Amino acid sequence: MPESEATPSYPNDVAEHTRNKSDESNRQWRAVLILAGSDTDRDTDRDTDRDTDRDTVNDATSAPAMANESAVKTIPRATIESGQDIAVEVIVDERIVAVFHHGGQWFAIDGMCSHQGGPLAEGVVRDGCVTCPWHGWQYDLATGIQMINRQPLQESFPIRRTEDRIEIQISSPSSS
Repeated sequence: MPESEATPSYPNDVAEHTRNKSDESNRQWRAVLILAGSDTDRDTDRDTDRDTDRDTVNDATSAPAMANESAVKTIPRATIESGQDIAVEVIVDERIVAVFHHGGQWFAIDGMCSHQGGPLAEGVVRDGCVTCPWHGWQYDLATGIQMINRQPLQESFPIRRTEDRIEIQISSPSSS
């Protein structure tokens, strides 16, 4: 059988293997998280009395009404200022993205593991690496490189903090 007709063994055999492969000229900055509350607020923010980590994230908007909209989530500012690591799954223009705050830095990568689609935002994060909770595949947070075979299997996205918002740069669905 010709090689081109061979059936792939794993989903990542057919995945795009280059980081940030989408057309960068069509990327737009999209808000994904809002930091709520501050030390100067007199009233206690309704989110600051929650447990930390994943339980600190709330939906700030309802489900997206259109395909090019995204649900923005809120995180208590105190969680970030305390230096605590967080992991949040967000949907941006029909894409699942895992957003991490680890070691004082922000990272955003494709939220579905390229092995079998596990939720990377639910994985364990250590030393700049996330481990998929389903089968243990590990990815570098900054590059999306799979740690065993050193292949860039997860798309990574530019991310920035702008005042009280965390934004990622992602291609809109019409430009894909």
